[in-house]
Amino acid sequence: MLEAELQSRSFQGLIALHTDDTSHGFYGIVRGATLTKHLLEPALQAAERILPRDGRPVIDGFHARNGIIRDCYDGVLSAPPSERSRPFEIILETPAAPPAYLKELALVAALQTILVEYRQFIAYAPNL
Repeated sequence: MLEAELQSRSFQGLIALHTDDTSHGFYGIVRGATLTKHLLEPALQAAERILPRDGRPVIDGFHARNGIIRDCYDGVLSAPPSERSRPFEIILETPAAPPAYLKELALVAALQTILVEYRQFIAYAPNL
């Protein structure tokens, strides 16, 4: 049902929100240096004002740098296979231990930042 919904719309991006019971800080998963620099890093900076960033070199078995995982197994970040214009895909992860209101504040700060940064990003993209 979710795949059909995604196919019926022309999403420019997919952002998944998760809580990680093994993490002590906020982190994100994304593929690609451009999206990391222009979307995820600013989002993590915004969230970091509320919750600490997970600075471990390995998170959930994947190499991480400064709270960012760039490579993970297939299927973690993936739009439906039939999707022609591939949307950007980001996963934001909060630690499980903090109170819910802090996790929610951090996620809202990160999401608002992604929306602002994405508008700027697509404004410049035609000139790349």
